[in-house]
Amino acid sequence: MMKHKKVYLIVGVIILCALAILGTLSFRAKSHNVVDAQSLDKDTVLHPHQGNTKSNVKVVLFGDYKCPYCGDFEKNILPKIKKDYIDTNQIELRYVNVLLHGKESDLGARASLAINQYAPEVYWDFNQALYHAQPKEKEAVSKGKWLTESLVQKEIQALSITSKQKQQILEAYNQKKFYQQAKHDHQLAKQYQVPEVPSLYVNGERVKDVTDYQVVKDKIDEALKEHPMK
Repeated sequence: MMKHKKVYLIVGVIILCALAILGTLSFRAKSHNVVDAQSLDKDTVLHPHQGNTKSNVKVVLFGDYKCPYCGDFEKNILPKIKKDYIDTNQIELRYVNVLLHGKESDLGARASLAINQYAPEVYWDFNQALYHAQPKEKEAVSKGKWLTESLVQKEIQALSITSKQKQQILEAYNQKKFYQQAKHDHQLAKQYQVPEVPSLYVNGERVKDVTDYQVVKDKIDEALKEHPMK
């Protein structure tokens, strides 16, 4: 009888330990999708942005120009967010570069950051142009060599800005300053343990499925309800 009690006790301890481990893993999985909203807001305040800077709902997009799924988000989801929430001044959207594909990702990031400094009014035009320049095949987007100096310079020249601004950008994007800014962006993604791109954070909470606009919309609507404009 005592032997059976010992067995039950050992089994019970094992079960409790297993539940504790599962609970820890579950907590980590949940916390991985939620970051400190105030810290993220502070760390991205100078990043490229559009929308209402006074909004209580801050949406941060982490992306890589060499990521085909980021291209899908740009073409299929972002226009809907813009129409429903940015053009109506309900949210502020910010963009952070993630450098997952080496030199080409870095080149796109540097050029876009230089544009954001010298001609911020056309930053999103350039952002869109690079994503729309992606090859049709997903493998070619990430593995093919298409994000080149010639493409970047061509898209800069196509921007609706002055010749002086274009020259400033062309001379600046290969400077050390923008290498450092691009690297800082990537470090920010690491700091907040961004698991993949594209990743979209609404007031610090990561949207679980950025391919489904209804999921994105529900999360933004929830944040707007919780944090209305004063």
